[in-house]
Amino acid sequence: MKCLLITRLYSGFELSLKNLVWNPEGVPTIYNLINKLSLTHDTSIIFTAKDSGKTYTSNWKKNKDVDLKIKNLDANIKVLSGVFYFPKIIPRKVAMILRDFRQLIKVIQYIQCNKPQLIYCDSANIIVGFILSKLYPNLPIVIRVLGVCSFWRSILKSKRFVHKIYKFAFKGHYSTVIGTQDGSGIEYWFNEVLKKNVSRYVLLNGVKNNKGIKKKVEQNKQILFVGRLEEYKGIIIFIKAIIKVLKSSQQRISIIIIGDGTLFKEVISLCEKSGFRKKFKFLKSIPHKNVLKYHLNTDIYVSANTDGNLINTNLEAISSDACMIIPKPQKEKLIDIKTYEFLKDSVLYYKVNDEDDLAKKIMFLLKSPDTIIYYKNKLAKYKKRFLRSWKERIDQEIKILEALVKK
Repeated sequence: MKCLLITRLYSGFELSLKNLVWNPEGVPTIYNLINKLSLTHDTSIIFTAKDSGKTYTSNWKKNKDVDLKIKNLDANIKVLSGVFYFPKIIPRKVAMILRDFRQLIKVIQYIQCNKPQLIYCDSANIIVGFILSKLYPNLPIVIRVLGVCSFWRSILKSKRFVHKIYKFAFKGHYSTVIGTQDGSGIEYWFNEVLKKNVSRYVLLNGVKNNKGIKKKVEQNKQILFVGRLEEYKGIIIFIKAIIKVLKSSQQRISIIIIGDGTLFKEVISLCEKSGFRKKFKFLKSIPHKNVLKYHLNTDIYVSANTDGNLINTNLEAISSDACMIIPKPQKEKLIDIKTYEFLKDSVLYYKVNDEDDLAKKIMFLLKSPDTIIYYKNKLAKYKKRFLRSWKERIDQEIKILEALVKK
């Protein structure tokens, strides 16, 4: 199968491309698929630098497109420059429109030269995917949605022109649409945004094998947060809750935060003003494979994500038999309905965006070590019902792609 992947240049891939050595730091859904496809099929990848968005920043500043061959990955790679391709005199919003148009032209030129048998396009490039579906109606085109963020949720009823364009693009005649089951209510969203006759799959992500990773005995109780330091990930709520705990508890606690983002400086400032800065350890972005050891050595894992809690970091926590605290299901938004179906009472829930309730739940666990062990043991039993390896998960997706080409 000769396949072309068109995907946004995620920040977790940038260092690998700069160093010419494939060692991704995030987005395992995409990089595990890339790894397997590159081993089993003729694979080309076009990374589109988007370098924009309130919850997304990019360090890719190149003003020219580049073709790359990198170690540990047998694939043809092209990175399309973003707004930095254009002179600084052009207003940023105009540059963003020109960027998308230019990237579309480059993609079309690439397809004309390389003749792929299948195109796999992530939702950040949905407009590209829609236009390609019109230009190449006989070519299988797959759209990949990595969960429903607040932006995608807003396009359903918004009257803004840009939202209407995106909503229209999702109505394309695609071969299939694959979504990640991350608790965001994507199956309900698909029913609203896709054409009724479009084939669709909602797949729960896999987990990495954590056998062989040694656990350490720590004197302090460790509390872990993993995720981008952005508002929708709930980092500010988490920090404020932890500060309340530190002010009222005499226990020895250490807090580990893995992730980077636009709120990093604000988070550091909150910690410093509280007087508890030394209690926090910030690791920023680290290779995905290294995150597991922190899951295994954590007493309490907290997720404050308001967009859904079957995300990769939480699945890894589940795989590690964590004592988890997560937000309650948001029934009115259809968020975390599936999360509760999977986890039931094997985790502890708190009121969404309620720092006081989160602090109470953390204090409750700190005062009761036996309860921490109880939740760890219960989750160890529950996870067997639904967790699977990344190999099983990616094999399932590749079979879907292969079947499209065989039609």
